[in-house]
Amino acid sequence: MKHTSILLRSNDQIYTKLIILCCIIGTFLLFGSISAVRSEAPTSGKIVFTSTRDGNSEIYIMNPDGSDQVNLSRDNAEDSKPVWSPNGEQILFVSDRDGPPDLYVMDSDGSRVRRVFGSRKYRSNPSWSPDGRKITYVEGPESDANIYTATIRGKFVERVAAGSMPSWSPNGREIVFSAISVNRSPLSVFSLRSRTKKMLLSSKIPWIVYPAWSPHGNKIAFSQIDGVFNQGLLEWGQASLFVVNRDGIGLHRIAKDETRAAIEPVWSPHGDELIYTDAVMRPDEVFYQLFKTDMSDRSPVQLTNEGDNSGADWFDPTALDVSPSEALLTTVWGKIKAD
Repeated sequence: MKHTSILLRSNDQIYTKLIILCCIIGTFLLFGSISAVRSEAPTSGKIVFTSTRDGNSEIYIMNPDGSDQVNLSRDNAEDSKPVWSPNGEQILFVSDRDGPPDLYVMDSDGSRVRRVFGSRKYRSNPSWSPDGRKITYVEGPESDANIYTATIRGKFVERVAAGSMPSWSPNGREIVFSAISVNRSPLSVFSLRSRTKKMLLSSKIPWIVYPAWSPHGNKIAFSQIDGVFNQGLLEWGQASLFVVNRDGIGLHRIAKDETRAAIEPVWSPHGDELIYTDAVMRPDEVFYQLFKTDMSDRSPVQLTNEGDNSGADWFDPTALDVSPSEALLTTVWGKIKAD
């Protein structure tokens, strides 16, 4: 009996060691798989944008000088409005691949496309918080649009205000947006701390769309339009680019002699250039193309030519102040899944 008892204890010890060994191997495989699928940011400046050159709306990427234009989405759905994550590892965009237009995330190379939300609703116009943990977006059509915030996993949804085209401030404290109504769309700034809204330039420019914070948060670029609603959709003919200081003073126009319908301004990561969408006249046709202008001399350079191109966003790793923490990369960026 004594011999049997010793044998049982020995087997127990072997069994315990096997369990520990399996746990170690499992942990290694788990973290190894997370590391293996972790997306990588571009090593140089890249512009992501929407193009119809392939017969439908697709997400493209290119260098800041317009070279090396590559289709990332390659899907039969209508994909549009891409925006970079703050660390450049993901691209948030709008797609109707599963029904109504909604928010999706893909890696910087176009792989691992996944839904942000489990529920299906009409969501568009996304913008990231500067820490990458949250997004702001629009829910509903323009005639009845509301701005929300949520975590990038589609949780903790909160309504901010009635309006459209939100842009999260670089300090994370405010959201600028277009407070669209039937008669006007004034520039509005919502404070996430005080939960209050302030309007800028409401008496000078009643119709403002596509506001965008500068990287330092001291200026806002936007488009002035002659707006009108047609069957619930906001339409306009002419559009001009403007930049104003954060406090609403120092208003000045950008590229005033060259633009026809200049919309969707986006700042370069260093704040010295603007990308925008403008109309280009061709025989019997109007195409929308992407232009880049230097804030010092304001000389526009056309970046795209084929098809309609719009909705750009610019990432540059040299503009990152601090490298994102390992915890942020593995928990927020590495594991995004639907509800």
